[in-house]
Amino acid sequence: MKRSILFFICSVIVVFVLTTAAETYADVDDLLRQYETGDKDFEKFEIGDLTVYWHQRTIDGAIVEKDQIVYQFDGDSKQLLDKKMHWREDLPQDITVNIDAEEAESKIEGEPISSTLYIISPESDVYKVDPIPDNPCWIVRILRDDEMRIVIVDAVTGDSLGYGVPPPYESFSLTGPWYPDPCSGGWLDWYESAEYWFNLMGYSCEAILRPEKGIIQGHVQSTSTGMFYELAHGGSNVFVSGCIDGTNYELTRASDIESWIAYYPEMRFAFMGSCLGMCETGDNTFSYEFRKGSMTNTVTVGYCEMAEDYCALCWDYSIDWQDSLFSYMYLGWTVKDAFDQAQADYPACAGSSNCMRFVGDENFSGPYYRSSDFCHYVAGDVNGSDSYNGLDITYGVAYLKGGSEPMCPFGSCPFPSCNDFFYCGDVNGNCSYNGLDITYGVNYLKGGDSPIPCPACPPIN
Repeated sequence: MKRSILFFICSVIVVFVLTTAAETYADVDDLLRQYETGDKDFEKFEIGDLTVYWHQRTIDGAIVEKDQIVYQFDGDSKQLLDKKMHWREDLPQDITVNIDAEEAESKIEGEPISSTLYIISPESDVYKVDPIPDNPCWIVRILRDDEMRIVIVDAVTGDSLGYGVPPPYESFSLTGPWYPDPCSGGWLDWYESAEYWFNLMGYSCEAILRPEKGIIQGHVQSTSTGMFYELAHGGSNVFVSGCIDGTNYELTRASDIESWIAYYPEMRFAFMGSCLGMCETGDNTFSYEFRKGSMTNTVTVGYCEMAEDYCALCWDYSIDWQDSLFSYMYLGWTVKDAFDQAQADYPACAGSSNCMRFVGDENFSGPYYRSSDFCHYVAGDVNGSDSYNGLDITYGVAYLKGGSEPMCPFGSCPFPSCNDFFYCGDVNGNCSYNGLDITYGVNYLKGGDSPIPCPACPPIN
């Protein structure tokens, strides 16, 4: 089967994105009025065979995190298929805000990107502060040192409460060449489908055809890349990712993924669109290596035997199937439920043909953050300056002579073992801090090898 490589670099969108297919209802229409008689605003979507209405709860303009109402109707019969509702009963009808967005931004070092008023959920995945604030908060997104950071500011007191988990700035989608010598071809419909849904799920996508392996490696090792999509010639442990000198195929192997991802968290979502991409899912396959063998908070989905005659009908429906999968994921379904519903929508891909496969955590519905599995520090920074230079060497020498302890941001790492030593000072990769790190640092500043952080405490930088 001939495929091409679609590659998107996707940036986070910090506003709610709605498609042109969505309509806003100030109250409700005839269909929804049977179930909703109040004044709530609903968004209406036509997704596949479903008519979907969605209400995001707000109080005086503040987003109530996690609180929503979703109705799903059969598009033809108009029968109610499902209602999903999450609604906190302990919240007031009105809120008090003493600090406006501009004042909240002025309290934080960095270039403001946006500020959004939130009521943080006790179940929050992104704004994990302890204790959960009772007051509304400004969620301020800033750029500092060319990186996005999320700062939580109490909208009543003006206090900075901590950091949120930064969203994955990027997803990654690629397709390889149809032919070598010269390299040519590309399936733009598949590319545009994935681009559309990645955008809708919160990512702004740049398309690049036939990426070099170094680009793929960079995204596998990027803390901001949480989703991976490939459509290319290949199998379960190798695919054609691009071309060398425009003539010869360049291959990406499962062993490459294993090496690149070794000190990084598993990919949250990987779509393996090679003909045989998901036929095998054990050790030394893309499914296994992207998941790092885990079945928790990570999934892989993709094709098997798509070039065979018995998958021909499935291939005919493959873009529709993909649209179905992503639409349900967009609605917040678990990936497995979305996968099953896509199979039900397009039975040519299910049943005995089994051309689409799923492996991973059946209860996983996102978020697709990988950065939460990293420590927020700069390797070698022992004086708390968010950089590594000669001043850290001086500080370290003073510490070894009885001076102040290294200023490692304990608690910023999700790995308990990192709290047992001064991990921020380790630059030679042996997971300890001593005079050897001082010597290594001096050599680095004289042009030697770059700092090597402790693999057990991987820094986000």
